[in-house]
Amino acid sequence: MQIGLYHMFNFGFALIYAILGILILTVHIPKETQFIGYRKSRHTLGVGFVLMFAYCIFRTLIEQEHNLFLDFWILTTVSLLFSWLNHTAFLFLIKSEHKIRQHFIADGVAPLVLMILMGVLGILYPKTQDWVTYLLGAIFLVKCGWMFYTCDREWRKVSRDLEDNYDTSPEIGWMRQLLWITLVLSVFTLIAWYIPTLQIFYAIVGPVTHIFMVLKVVNYSPKKICEMRNLDGPSQSATPISTTVSKSIAAMLEPKIEKWVEEKRYCEANLSIKDVAMALGTNHSYLSKFLNSHLNISFQVWLNTLRIEESKCILATESLSIEEVGAKVGIPQSYNFSRWFKIVTGETPLKYRQHINKARA
Repeated sequence: MQIGLYHMFNFGFALIYAILGILILTVHIPKETQFIGYRKSRHTLGVGFVLMFAYCIFRTLIEQEHNLFLDFWILTTVSLLFSWLNHTAFLFLIKSEHKIRQHFIADGVAPLVLMILMGVLGILYPKTQDWVTYLLGAIFLVKCGWMFYTCDREWRKVSRDLEDNYDTSPEIGWMRQLLWITLVLSVFTLIAWYIPTLQIFYAIVGPVTHIFMVLKVVNYSPKKICEMRNLDGPSQSATPISTTVSKSIAAMLEPKIEKWVEEKRYCEANLSIKDVAMALGTNHSYLSKFLNSHLNISFQVWLNTLRIEESKCILATESLSIEEVGAKVGIPQSYNFSRWFKIVTGETPLKYRQHINKARA
């Protein structure tokens, strides 16, 4: 009866991780190239959940009573690999620097290989199992702590970047919560091994935490960080092109663009270059070439510069909130509006308004 209950629990956990793996690998994954980091994060997490599914199935198929050293070795090795995959996915999620991710991935291989070799040593030479067990536990804890430190450091960089550029930053605090929970669960893996009565608590908290993780990551809008780092071009510089429009087309476009700007059509939200070109009676290719060759500016920079100039007048004359001002000029996301405002003016909208009020006082 006890063995049957044990196998039933393992099968239940396997089912949970299989469902989580399917969700993280299939639901709402954007295809655009700018979301490659987010996709890699999802795929890495998916591999982690497949690993846990396989481990639970393995535990279901073997007998409950077997070599304790072998059990400890497999537990710590699989747990370290799963933690490593989670932390790697985290770095992809926050779009840390490529060299940081590259080093982190390469650095994770060494302790895993070492743990595998030490496990083989313990099996071949049973007399070494006691001290090998201590070393396995030490490697596991040190590596988990180091991975947490690296990811937390990178999260702080992203957080500071957001605070420096936005009056109201995207809410990414849950990411750090997941880091801490992952660290606690990793340490608890060993504690529950030595105190079996805690295994029930661990068996509940672990899957619940991973369900929370999957729901957060699946529902997370990667634009909240991608928009901060080059999505829609806040930090893009205009790239002039050699191909120019003819003088006749330029002569036709100039008065239409002037009228379009006078009517403040740029304050409409979700404008694409095709939308503006259609309103001007031309196509997006001609409009792009005109802006590049005559104004030496890209479409997105031109559009949002107009919006920011308009927002400066609103900030100086109206008592709307920052979010309301952004929405009024066509940039409804407050964090994106603040980013663009700082690119154009050199300061955030809140500081700009404070300077204006101070000058009037």
